[in-house]
Amino acid sequence: MIVRVCLCLALFAGFLGGGAIQAQGLTSAENRAPLHELADPLHDVVLPRLYAVLAADVSPTLGDATLINRFRFIVSVAMMDAAAPYHPTAVGMYTRAPRRPEAEWTEANINKAMLHGAYHALMGLLPERALVWREMLADYGLNPDDLSVDLSTAVGIGNAAGIGANLDRLNDGINQAGDYLDTTGYAPVNTAFELRDPSRWQPGLRLAGTGVYVVQHFVTPQLANMEPMAPFNPREFRVEPPVASDPENWEAYKAQVDQVLETSAELTDEQKLKAEFFENKVASLGLSYLKVADDLGLSPADIVRGYFLKVSAWMDASIVTWQEKTRYDAVRPNSAIAYVYGDDLVTAWAGPGRGRGEMPADEWQAYLPENDHSDYPSGTTCGCYAHAQSLRRLTGTDELNWSTSYPAGSSRIEPGITPARDMTLTFDTWTDFTNDCGQSRNWAGVHFEAAYQASAAYCSVFGDMAYEYFSTLMDGTAPLREPAQALAADPWLPAERQSAEASLVVPENTYPTPQTCENVGESVRVTAMNNGVMCEAVDLSGLSLLNGLLDAVSLSGTLDLGAQACFNQPGTLALIEEAGDTIRIAELISYQLSGMTCGWIDQPGTVVLFSAFLTAAQANSDVASVNAPLANCQVTTTAGVNFRATPAGEHLEIIIPLGTRLAPNAKSNGWYAVRFDGVSGWISGDYVHMSGNC
Repeated sequence: MIVRVCLCLALFAGFLGGGAIQAQGLTSAENRAPLHELADPLHDVVLPRLYAVLAADVSPTLGDATLINRFRFIVSVAMMDAAAPYHPTAVGMYTRAPRRPEAEWTEANINKAMLHGAYHALMGLLPERALVWREMLADYGLNPDDLSVDLSTAVGIGNAAGIGANLDRLNDGINQAGDYLDTTGYAPVNTAFELRDPSRWQPGLRLAGTGVYVVQHFVTPQLANMEPMAPFNPREFRVEPPVASDPENWEAYKAQVDQVLETSAELTDEQKLKAEFFENKVASLGLSYLKVADDLGLSPADIVRGYFLKVSAWMDASIVTWQEKTRYDAVRPNSAIAYVYGDDLVTAWAGPGRGRGEMPADEWQAYLPENDHSDYPSGTTCGCYAHAQSLRRLTGTDELNWSTSYPAGSSRIEPGITPARDMTLTFDTWTDFTNDCGQSRNWAGVHFEAAYQASAAYCSVFGDMAYEYFSTLMDGTAPLREPAQALAADPWLPAERQSAEASLVVPENTYPTPQTCENVGESVRVTAMNNGVMCEAVDLSGLSLLNGLLDAVSLSGTLDLGAQACFNQPGTLALIEEAGDTIRIAELISYQLSGMTCGWIDQPGTVVLFSAFLTAAQANSDVASVNAPLANCQVTTTAGVNFRATPAGEHLEIIIPLGTRLAPNAKSNGWYAVRFDGVSGWISGDYVHMSGNC
């Protein structure tokens, strides 16, 4: 048992760093235990593979709780139903195989049934990963092509349980058959570019890759319509509105903004580590359950049953939480902070490795990325309280007596920096665990205090209801469940939550400035907010080494109120900024407007349109190649040197004399960019003597 726990701890600890699990978490084929010796097929066989796939396909940090818990829930239903016939009284939730004779209650039969159940559950949930699931069975001598549903055999019982779990939950309201797309018509009233209603959630912009941004979408709002595991009506559970998130209550609105900023400014290493720990549901909920399972000395089947209990409690808690999240659609701290203070300087955590510092309020960032849904109430907090209460009921005690240790510098957000020294997180009781879980969301800057306090007040009940229903499954009194059905839409959901998605709005022109840049042809249109904005065509041959270059326009003059530059073809936008003798590319957020690719800038520079397939990393690499900044470099010509417009390009009809000493500001493939007699150009490195750092 100790060896198994160490393996799981090593496996799950990797998630705190945010990386996907690799094969090192799995035992080699020649060393795998036979079925009758598997102490925990759920954690040793199924979950390592499931989490590796989820980290690769769904959520790299395993932080998208609704989807991740959905997969765990279905797998646990399948495995629990598969084990039920090998128990004195237990019955399955959806599959009722006849009870097997006690002589067949061997670990080999039970593990075989549970693994076949998990296999078919996973095949239904993630069929595109069929090879992974097939190998999971084959590695333990089981045949994934044995599709028997003979309920007198372990294989048949497992197959039936896995198929039943999938089919009977397929139409439960989360829209698995529709790839989990929203079915409620939810649309945010705010855009990623404009906070129209400061009481409501604003989707954020996420960097999906260098220079590539995506706008957040509320994840699975239809979860509010999912049939719970325990027999209760989610519409009977409500939380009070988040009154402090309404700017009409200005003092309260500002007070909760200030509280987040003050907390952010004073973040400790322990708070940062706990914020990351509870964000990772595998590390926090998974490892805490393993502690319980080992303390109780649970059998393989009982480990699955306890897992089903705690996952179901979290799932049911999430249904009600999402019901209230979509109902209130409440603003998160990042939007409210920018609304209250604009670009005024505030003091807070300044970013990874920067500690406490000052920044404009509209550039403040939370310690953890904001999740893809609204603030109130807190889903993580609610899940922690439901999880803890279900396991309190299972064990009969609030005692946990669990600690987990992390080496110095093991933070995902501040790797190599946080914690400054080895740190151990200790939770003596479930009460300690849930208190820290709730507060960690505020420490992380992703929730206001009211969001986690609301969840703390009502969410333990889902652990109680899960345990009570679980008990009827174990004592055999639970009736056979009919296939799950989606709930009717929440009647309390205001009509405005169903409004059509708003299109991006460019700020209205506050000055009578006409369209500019008529002199550069029809390929570019610039609309300026200020008078005095000047633009000119760009000689693209001067930027010939920038791969994928399609078009460009140079803007100068007064741009403090901004300007919109649009090109009549698709692509990726960037701004070339000049800073002394060097230039660099800054990423621009692009959007489509009237069939054109547009971007917004508020400083002079050259707006460049690249091929849609060019990443900003490639663009910056090209710019660095063309204009690599040089420090303390001087060259002296060793002959009369031709002066060229570009490297190896057109002659400028200037000869730079022998012995001329020059200070290059950039180099590219053996050519140096210099100024001579007030003219900028390039000379070949074959005809110069170099000194300094060239």
